[in-house]
Amino acid sequence: MIFKFDFIQSVFFVKGIVSKGACLLFWLTVVPMSVAFAQDSTATVHGCDKSFANKTIAFVVELDPITEMLTTLHTVKVDSTGCFEVKLPLEETMPVLISFGKYSGVLYIEPGRNYDLFLPIYEDKTVVDSLNPYFEPIQFFFKTKSPIVPELTDAIANFDGIFNHFVSQKFSLINKYKYYTKVDTLAPFIDSLFADVNNPYFTCYKSYSMAYLLALTALENKQSIIKDYFLNRPILYQNPAYTVLFNQIFKDYIPYFADIHYGKRIVADIARAKSYTFAMETLSNNPVLRNDTLRELVLIKGIYDAIMGEQLPYSSCMQTLDSVKILTKIPKHKEIVENIVRKTRFLSEGTKAPDFELVNAVGDVVQLKDLQGKMVYLSFININSYTAPQELMTLNMLSKKYKEQLRVVTIAIGSGSMPKIKQFFLEQKYEWQLLDGTNDTGLAKKYNAHISPTCYLISPEQKLLQSPAPGPNDYFEYYLIKVLRANRIRELRKTN
Repeated sequence: MIFKFDFIQSVFFVKGIVSKGACLLFWLTVVPMSVAFAQDSTATVHGCDKSFANKTIAFVVELDPITEMLTTLHTVKVDSTGCFEVKLPLEETMPVLISFGKYSGVLYIEPGRNYDLFLPIYEDKTVVDSLNPYFEPIQFFFKTKSPIVPELTDAIANFDGIFNHFVSQKFSLINKYKYYTKVDTLAPFIDSLFADVNNPYFTCYKSYSMAYLLALTALENKQSIIKDYFLNRPILYQNPAYTVLFNQIFKDYIPYFADIHYGKRIVADIARAKSYTFAMETLSNNPVLRNDTLRELVLIKGIYDAIMGEQLPYSSCMQTLDSVKILTKIPKHKEIVENIVRKTRFLSEGTKAPDFELVNAVGDVVQLKDLQGKMVYLSFININSYTAPQELMTLNMLSKKYKEQLRVVTIAIGSGSMPKIKQFFLEQKYEWQLLDGTNDTGLAKKYNAHISPTCYLISPEQKLLQSPAPGPNDYFEYYLIKVLRANRIRELRKTN
């Protein structure tokens, strides 16, 4: 998840309080189902501030709540006066991360709306920021001019602030001792503060947030929460409160379900029979999974977790997912399966990076094994690409800034382009490793490097850490900082 900004973001993405069933009631009585889940209206987002002149803004969304893969929905180049306008085709309300310079802001966008944003003064990263490997962008919720009161983004921002303060004070008690006395008193307080917010999206946000808190305090068991908040309820793919609770309740569900007497067959259904039909039938033995749509999503989530946790044979999981893709009647589930396949099947993270043997700019032969000892940021670039000069400029910055932790390697692709990129390296005095991949027809297939740039982050042990990795100008540094921070934490734990 990418839309939570406080110090407990890894645990609490969403929070909220309403009574059970209130979310469903709002969706059924306030927003007709055909509108809530079948809108095809364009939302318009615009803003104007002279400090943004000629800058670039990216609109980033999450592809699905299971793989949590991100994609850039739209990139806009601001005009010379500092103004921009984008039209985003949205089927339902969703959070969008808007990134520029040293900032990242969240806007909850509703289909058909027109948003005129208040923009902060644009700031590029300072020299200090650039030298800090743990720099993170300034994060905030956007405010809009002429809002519809109460504005959804404002309501969620205010709600998060109140709830985060509560959790920061009570987290140790809630987590360690299942402390819930204050949870009971928080409910009416929150409801009174947000009594005027009748937006159905926000109502569900509160409802599923409260359920997540109840799950932590063990006020209700897993079966009860599934029954009250998931069974025969709409699946809210774009509501972070719903998806966080879903991912928590159904985390590693296949081995959990296999330990229940009526779920013992589930492992054999997937690992041996590789059968979507058998697995769905076994899951239906759980009375709170009688809803076909929910049960199918639980199966997809369970198989994905089994792949990532190496709980079941990879080939069996993939064959079962192939069956899901063929038999599902739900387009969103087919899309999720395709995302899982993209993320895990080809050049999957954690597997060994394909080897190569290429000639560098001075004629020496270089193999992947020669690059051991540091992380490798491998980029396939065609110098004839329009964006190539900008990508190479950023790679130059990365190669200098992270030289102690990262080895930047560029492989030239595109027939006959090696002399041109080699000359460009000489003129710009670029010093990182340049390899000639223009004559190796099998290399592009090995790395699926058919577009420029195609990038991978490889561990010192030659395993794929990010596959593919974001391009140099596609917020790769943000991801690299997260990897470096995780490595630093592991090292500190080893020494303590």
